[in-house]
Amino acid sequence: MNRAYFAVTEHLLRDWPEDIGRLREHTGLARSWEELEGALSAWAEVRAVELARREAAALTAVGEENPWEQVLRRAGGEDLSWMEEYGLPVREEERALARFLFQYPAGRLRRMGEHIVQAVLHGFVSQSRDRRDRRLVRLSYCLGQEALAGVVLRSLEERGLRAIVQRPQCLAWSGEYAMAHAADLAACLSEGALEALLAAYAGAFADRSDRLLDTCAMIGIGQFGEAAGIPRPEAYAPPPERLARLQRLEDAKRTLEAAYLPPSDLSFCKAAYPNLLVGERFPAVFDAFYELNTMDSHRYELIQQTIIDALDVCAYVELKGAGENRTDLRISLPPLGDPSRETNFLNCGGDLNIPHGELFTTPRLEGTSGVLHVREIYLRGVHFQDLFLRFEDGLVTDYGCGGCGDAAAGRAYVREHLLQGRDTLPMGEFAIGSNTLAYAIVRDMDLLPRMPILLAEKMGPHIAVGDPCFARGEDAPVYNLYDKKEMVARENERTARRGGDQPVYTNVHTDITLAFDELERLEGVRAGGARVTILERGRFVLAGTEALNEPLTRREHHE
Repeated sequence: MNRAYFAVTEHLLRDWPEDIGRLREHTGLARSWEELEGALSAWAEVRAVELARREAAALTAVGEENPWEQVLRRAGGEDLSWMEEYGLPVREEERALARFLFQYPAGRLRRMGEHIVQAVLHGFVSQSRDRRDRRLVRLSYCLGQEALAGVVLRSLEERGLRAIVQRPQCLAWSGEYAMAHAADLAACLSEGALEALLAAYAGAFADRSDRLLDTCAMIGIGQFGEAAGIPRPEAYAPPPERLARLQRLEDAKRTLEAAYLPPSDLSFCKAAYPNLLVGERFPAVFDAFYELNTMDSHRYELIQQTIIDALDVCAYVELKGAGENRTDLRISLPPLGDPSRETNFLNCGGDLNIPHGELFTTPRLEGTSGVLHVREIYLRGVHFQDLFLRFEDGLVTDYGCGGCGDAAAGRAYVREHLLQGRDTLPMGEFAIGSNTLAYAIVRDMDLLPRMPILLAEKMGPHIAVGDPCFARGEDAPVYNLYDKKEMVARENERTARRGGDQPVYTNVHTDITLAFDELERLEGVRAGGARVTILERGRFVLAGTEALNEPLTRREHHE
């Protein structure tokens, strides 16, 4: 049991190694989880101000006060000793990735970085957001991606912007490790510790308000390649009251940050590239995603506008699964007050989420009912087999999955790892992913089990459970570029009650994609019953969308 205690404390204190010795002395005699929770909570209550100040500083530090930026500026391909300066556990796959990227053709590397920076700047246009004179951009990347991150940093500086470099993500602390330790912070959260932390974060953010108010965008460069795992049964499972406090803390921190950085004021760009864990084909996989992630999306945005025009005259959308897929789902759309000036869907190109290929809306909860079934999917790094969710008026009312031994175990698995300990979640998003090229590449290279949701969501229709995409930014208008209509479906019946006494946000947003080959039919249905077929048997059939099928046709001919 002491080994499990040690794993929790080591995870919690990995950012502050100077404190580990003292805390181990304090918790080393714990004979139960309750005693350990008490010791950790006492420590967190005493150290709350320091913990909050360090976190706020990490979100705002630039120049010499940012240690990660200093390492990034020193990074090079000839001598990789700089990788040890992060203080992170470095795996050989990360060293190999660093060598590969520093040797990658300079022109291609420059194009990748420039595309990311241009995308985040274009996000201010596509999302109707005003950058004003703000100069700071939060930059996150993965250990081994320094050659690309350095291009992004310099490209921002050429435009008069500054990067707030975040500590890189590392393989040793992702995947199964991240799943096993996802709730560890709850061990520190007695009621007193929670109240101390809430006050400390409010003070720390206020002290850094000038930097927070000067932040205009966020860039995240992710990675994929590692196969998703099964959560470890020995992971710390907090009791309900501590889990509830963890959710309260996360909600408070998001609300506090949104007060300084309203989501409606920010642009962002996310992109993901393969790492060495994809195997021997890594160079070919990387080249394929280089091409995919630097494509011009204009042509495809025009096609997506055709789909939006067709769905804007519909009252709801129906999805039917193909073959053994049991999906039978009706998604209700909000009524438009003035269809000549309003739309329900946002047309997403290749700026906020790279690569391009998505149109999405916030469903109306009332009338959204039925079953979503996915035969195999990886969500938040966790594998689900035969996952199903049943909705009634937009809320999950039943759920389960296979591969767990029995129905009760499958239900518990979904509750813990998808609903995140909750009994239900609302449907926060309905979208159609239209990037059939990404789908063809992933299928040809047998990469689907390794895809992050950033890519998987572009490979078919999907829903998200949790908050809508515009959570905490619902009041700012957003307009589609091509028809100039306002995208008005930014809230649902739940988030429309924001500002009251009851919480309306879940701080969860998990996309679940129904891949093209699992789909029999996707149709919009008008108020009078007339049907508008968008997808049939995994192909786009709406007039004007035929070009989206070209990668699928080429793939069939090559099989």
